[in-house]
Amino acid sequence: MNQRPLPEPNTESLFENLSIDIDSLPHAEHIAFDPIERKYANILYLTTSIFFFVLLILMVTLLIPRLGLLYWVSWASLLLWVFLYLFSMWFAWASVRKKAYAIRDKDISYKTGVFFRQWITIPFNRVQHCEVSRGIFDRMFGLVELKIFTAGGSSSDISIPGLKPDVAHTLKELVINKVDSLDEEE
Repeated sequence: MNQRPLPEPNTESLFENLSIDIDSLPHAEHIAFDPIERKYANILYLTTSIFFFVLLILMVTLLIPRLGLLYWVSWASLLLWVFLYLFSMWFAWASVRKKAYAIRDKDISYKTGVFFRQWITIPFNRVQHCEVSRGIFDRMFGLVELKIFTAGGSSSDISIPGLKPDVAHTLKELVINKVDSLDEEE
């Protein structure tokens, strides 16, 4: 049998796939997050109160006249309404304290969640566009929401509510400048 000698390996095209020591990676929990404005809780209190007020009116006009004021289901429904209202107000308070964002050199992160925590990090090279929006209640309390859209669809987008307008516009400009500088490098 005639065997050919193996060609010399080309060092320029040599493929390497080295292992990474997990302990040497930077720890994400050490990121310094900036909280959203605490007065965003007022917007949640207001919207929650409006919803529960409408629910109470419906209960009083539809349930109690049919069952009577002495019927135990009427009292149980009112007690449940009070419990759910108080829980929703607490949840609004707690959720505002869990919302925070961080801008780093190559990405933006946003975390939220009281019972189920969510932490989204978007690299700037995935950002499609940014916008600052302001709803009716946001105007009442002088706050805005920064929305960052990616190519990955709505599941990877970030909406940061409860920002002061000057902070939101500064963040928007920063994100746009980072995206533009990445586009120029390519």
